[in-house]
Amino acid sequence: MKNMETVIVILGPTASGKTGVAVKLAKKINGEIISADSRQIYKYMDIGTNKPSKKQLKSVPHHLLNIIEPTENFTAGDFVKFADKKIKKIFKRKKIPLIVGGTGLYIKALIDGLIEIPSNKEIRIVLTDYYKKMGLIHCNKLLEKFDPETAKTIDKQNPVRVLRAIEICLLTGKKFSELKKQTKKSDYKYILFGLKIGRDELYKRINCRVDKMIKSGLFNEAKKLVKKYSKKSAVLNATIGYSEILDYMDGKSSKENAVNLIKQNTRHYAKRQMTWFKKDSRIIWLESKNSPLKKILNYLKKSDII
Repeated sequence: MKNMETVIVILGPTASGKTGVAVKLAKKINGEIISADSRQIYKYMDIGTNKPSKKQLKSVPHHLLNIIEPTENFTAGDFVKFADKKIKKIFKRKKIPLIVGGTGLYIKALIDGLIEIPSNKEIRIVLTDYYKKMGLIHCNKLLEKFDPETAKTIDKQNPVRVLRAIEICLLTGKKFSELKKQTKKSDYKYILFGLKIGRDELYKRINCRVDKMIKSGLFNEAKKLVKKYSKKSAVLNATIGYSEILDYMDGKSSKENAVNLIKQNTRHYAKRQMTWFKKDSRIIWLESKNSPLKKILNYLKKSDII
């Protein structure tokens, strides 16, 4: 590799075939995979998060899987710290790091840096109170007053991010968008490959995957996790595939309805992932069904990376 060391990123919506392509690519280029999945970091949540198979895990080294308990909090900042350490070690071994996953915030934080401003409890309480009383629309209007640039690009349906952006403006007296431009950028060059797939085919894959998860014992896995961590687990309640089963266990829905909701919520999640990724013009998009591995290898060879 010439000049800056190059990290390869394979991203895309859930069920787009990222893991399969990444494992084959890693074998070809002597690479190691770093997972960029905000749910696969948790131990014991295996079926519901669709972790790589035992065969895939044996064939290529994987990192940042099964590293914390489902009771622990894990932020984008934590991911950046863990991933940076792994990248350095992989390069020391004269191998190529592959960042693989669909958690856009993790990938963006790793490449573009993070604003490290601690949360203020008092301001957070006031803002949370405002959100509960006035609703998300008024929170977005408030952000528009403080920082119009951020208001245009932020996920307006995500209260956590909207409130955090407002909090940073109040804490620093500066616009969140201005602070982002001042963040420390990565020491590495990143090449981003995105796998895209037609909506009908993607939804078909999602439905088939959920059916496979059910047959593999997702309901039993969820019951074991509840027994170990209780139904009040914030992580389980915030994770598609488990939250719906928790409602079923509470008698709020039938088993059939729970399965249908897992499929529906996963489809909605895939749509949100694509909305996020489409904002990044650096991504080289490849059709998932049209030999993406071959095209990635050709690109890397032409760019003198391998």
